[in-house]
Amino acid sequence: MAATTHPVSVTPLPGRLLRMVAILAVTSFALWLSAQRSYLLFHSIAEIFSIAVASAVFMISWSSRGYPEARPFVLLGIGYLFVAILDVFHLLSYQGMGVLANVQDNATRLWVAARMLQALATFAFALLARLRRTAPYALAFGLFGAATIVAFLSIFRWNVFPLCFVEGVGVTLFKKLAEYAISAIFAGSIALVALNTHAMTGRERWLLSGSFALTIASELVLTLYHSAYGYQNLMGHFLKIGAFFLAYQALFAGKIRARFVLIDELERSKARLEASQAELLTANLSKDKFFSILAHDLRNPISGLVTISELLAERFDDLDPSKIRDLGRNLHEGALRSAELLECILQWARAQTGRLEVHPSRIHLSELCHDIVGLQNPAAAGKEIRIATMVDADATVYADENMVATVVRNLLSNAVKFTPRGGEIVLSTETEEAWLQLTVADTGVGMAPDELRKLFRIDVSFSCPGTESEPGHGMGLILCKELVQLNKGEILVRSEPAKGSAFIVRLPR
Repeated sequence: MAATTHPVSVTPLPGRLLRMVAILAVTSFALWLSAQRSYLLFHSIAEIFSIAVASAVFMISWSSRGYPEARPFVLLGIGYLFVAILDVFHLLSYQGMGVLANVQDNATRLWVAARMLQALATFAFALLARLRRTAPYALAFGLFGAATIVAFLSIFRWNVFPLCFVEGVGVTLFKKLAEYAISAIFAGSIALVALNTHAMTGRERWLLSGSFALTIASELVLTLYHSAYGYQNLMGHFLKIGAFFLAYQALFAGKIRARFVLIDELERSKARLEASQAELLTANLSKDKFFSILAHDLRNPISGLVTISELLAERFDDLDPSKIRDLGRNLHEGALRSAELLECILQWARAQTGRLEVHPSRIHLSELCHDIVGLQNPAAAGKEIRIATMVDADATVYADENMVATVVRNLLSNAVKFTPRGGEIVLSTETEEAWLQLTVADTGVGMAPDELRKLFRIDVSFSCPGTESEPGHGMGLILCKELVQLNKGEILVRSEPAKGSAFIVRLPR
């Protein structure tokens, strides 16, 4: 059985944009309200968000480092890990937090150190991705780790990191120059990313470029503020949230979404393989059944024909006329059975290979059934079986006339074969909206549930002689199913032992 798959739903692009705009608008308004109530609350949310995204970028890129398409992002992830560490200390040192003493504006120094490290990591990533190279992971950890340690020591231990902000006065010249330098590095990263068409998708390039552009805007705005709680500071952190959100979309959400799409495609491929395997198994069983029929059911009557013809050829002058008549009758019946079986095999084989063409037309079932009943009446009369035709005079179906005739002929022949002397066979029709239902019911021997399960199956051997030892080969019903399905219909059966059977053919009107 094929595995059930759950396709990944993809929202149309306009819908995604509208949803993203709505989320950003609601989130921005909520953040603005938090800033009005407590700037420290807003600042903490902004920094925690950027720390979480930077950590996620590292975790996703690091866990995906075994995939070739993800290797260029590992360097960026390692850099963002150490940026997150610096941002944690920036948050804890911020004025009013009361966790780490904000001596000589350590929070702003940590901000500048984090943004410079982020700019360098971004530029190194963009440059190496453009050159189709990857930095050794140990070297990346060593360089970024060393830079982080030097920043901590210069701020907290050696106190040599230049002053960046004076409350009430504003940012220092050093901070302005540092922010301009950081912005220039990010601008170079945008140029490298925009030109890198081989290592990144178009969506990733646009999102990363947007993230870097918002970072530049944030840095430039933060050269203007005079208070740690001023509106320029507020705007700078809003832009930082937007920059990290776009980075998240490019490096985190995009990769996760791609993995889900890949998993879904793998599940679909698995389902297709399982379906193909089932089809191959069915085809193999069909082949075995086919050769079994050729080796047994077709060979036996042909062998009988050879034996009878040989007897007639060698001893014709010695045989009585009555014996010759009996042998001729047996020869004719054997030839008919062989021709019938051979025709079934050939039609079934053509259906299996797709070479049996369907030519549908409007068929009047009453006329078709009347002609077939006329052909079966001699065999039925020989067993004193009554065939009643209750087919509506206006009953029509849209199907291939030859195929429908073959189906009705096989069903009626089987009914005669498995109905004892004095029994009855009824052909009737019933209309169901767009379908017409033809039923061939008999008062024959019927079938047990385990026998019903074997009907219409090529992979099991199921045939039995009629009520008067009429031979059967089991191919007739298999062919009937194939022909009905080719005409977009279905065939059903109801049966109970000793109570007869009813074969129901549903065809489109």
